[in-house]
Amino acid sequence: MSNLRWVLILLSVLLWSCGSDSEPEPVLGPVAVLSKISMAADGTFVERSGKTFFPWGLNYTNAEDVGLIEDNWEDESVWETIESDFREMRALSANVVRIHLQYHQFMLDAKTPNQKALDRLSDLVAVAEQNGLYLDITGLAAYRKSDTPLYYILMSDDERWATQKIFWQSVADQVKDSPALFAYNLMNEPVVAVQCEVLNDCDWLPGEGFGGYHFVQNISRDPDKEFALTMQQWIAEMTGAIRSVDSETLITVGFLGLGPLDRFAGDLDYVSVHIYPDSDDIEKSISYVQAKGDNVTVVIEETSNLQCSIEELGAFVDGISGHYNGLMGHYHGTPINNLGSGSIQAALQKQFLTFFRDRAPD
Repeated sequence: MSNLRWVLILLSVLLWSCGSDSEPEPVLGPVAVLSKISMAADGTFVERSGKTFFPWGLNYTNAEDVGLIEDNWEDESVWETIESDFREMRALSANVVRIHLQYHQFMLDAKTPNQKALDRLSDLVAVAEQNGLYLDITGLAAYRKSDTPLYYILMSDDERWATQKIFWQSVADQVKDSPALFAYNLMNEPVVAVQCEVLNDCDWLPGEGFGGYHFVQNISRDPDKEFALTMQQWIAEMTGAIRSVDSETLITVGFLGLGPLDRFAGDLDYVSVHIYPDSDDIEKSISYVQAKGDNVTVVIEETSNLQCSIEELGAFVDGISGHYNGLMGHYHGTPINNLGSGSIQAALQKQFLTFFRDRAPD
């Protein structure tokens, strides 16, 4: 993006935020009665009543007051913050909250689930139910490299997949009966043998990360393995583990916006894609979604005005109308009324949350 374009975006943010400090306090409406979400024959999401459901959600993080969600969730003051954040997301018109579970927090060793963490997850599911919110549970996260157990680092592909199946089976078995479960997301942005030139000659978490976190993760470190086939095999293994205890809850994977969207449509209940439209080429992002294919159910699981203006994000959402089945942005734990003009980051977040609230489907 050119420097001039960035200046114009930042100027628009500052001008917008200067006149937006008198937001009314959010009003909580009645709590929705939840029922299990499934897929209709036409690829849309439906409630048990047959009513169409359009996921309109937020990825939940609160780095300042919570950390990664399991870091301190046994602390009652932190738990109260999480509960407050869920109420705020509901007030912003979210109907789905995406949470991210770390592998090491839910496994004591390669074969032993952490029941204490699983019980706390049940408490979180109850918070979602109380607020009429569905959960998109993303698992197997390893966002901080320093948290990864040595035994997990030293595993072969087969060993890694085996313990990952135990993770998913134990999580699904713990929460399967709640109507608040929208979907299990097998992993955030999985890849195959990225930065691996010879067998196992790379990290499970490739690259330098982003802001100290590693959001991309290898599912294999074998450079001879082909991406699509390996991904299909891994999806089948993880799905089989979940389906052994939960035959209903939807299953997806959060993919980077690379490659055709229909590649894994037959392997998942729906496809999740992460797209951050670039100010220099909004049409490219629009065309990418439009080319998904008629029989592919797609949720834009991550998006924001990170690389474009809020108006350009609006143009992207308008441009993909009729071609996507749900959308999720980000909520970072600061209520919209507390997002003033003190920083560009806060103003950008306030812009997005206002956009998200105002654009919510009926």
